[in-house]
Amino acid sequence: MNLSRKSLAALAIPAAMMAPATAFAHPHIFAEARLEVETTENGQISELRHVWRFDEVFSSSVMLDFDRNGDFVLDNSELASISEVVTDSLSDFDYYTSLTVDGADGSISLPDPIKVSFQDGQLLMFFAVLPKEPLPLDGTIAVGVFDPTMYAAIEFTTDEDMVVTGASADKCTSRVVRPDPDEVIAQNQGSLTEAFFSDPTGNDISKLFATRLELDCK
Repeated sequence: MNLSRKSLAALAIPAAMMAPATAFAHPHIFAEARLEVETTENGQISELRHVWRFDEVFSSSVMLDFDRNGDFVLDNSELASISEVVTDSLSDFDYYTSLTVDGADGSISLPDPIKVSFQDGQLLMFFAVLPKEPLPLDGTIAVGVFDPTMYAAIEFTTDEDMVVTGASADKCTSRVVRPDPDEVIAQNQGSLTEAFFSDPTGNDISKLFATRLELDCK
């Protein structure tokens, strides 16, 4: 496995063989993201739709790795190989999707493989995860997107990149929450040790830093 394939797998696989463990405290891969929380006419959340556009440096490394015939174009079979790697890898981390209902963790599933394309020199991934159980628009619902290993930074450039869509989009009020890093660090100084960052399985601190969409359906 060469460097770019390792990096692609590192979107979800924490492994010392990829990089020193402390490196996971600093993102190496960057993606601009969009999240759509799709709702139904009967007042439920049906899908959490993701689009990720990766930085050009990482995208170029993926191109070099997966372009087997060397024509600088990723054909359908080459894109399918990328899809297989990321779909299998991200399953261990709930596809970087955090879902909570009134503070309790919710479960999700991925019905279809992650779709991949290459546009204007950048790698795109798009997919939808579904709540495993019926999820009515009731109480406080929060959806965040983050990499627990801190290897990848999933960024929402504007608040308009996190939206509620569908027939019941107006049932709840929503807001985008962007935690202040200094406040997060100050509130968690006791746990931010070297051992904490060296945990190759990831940790919850990245969840505290993650931008999230909160729905108030009370």
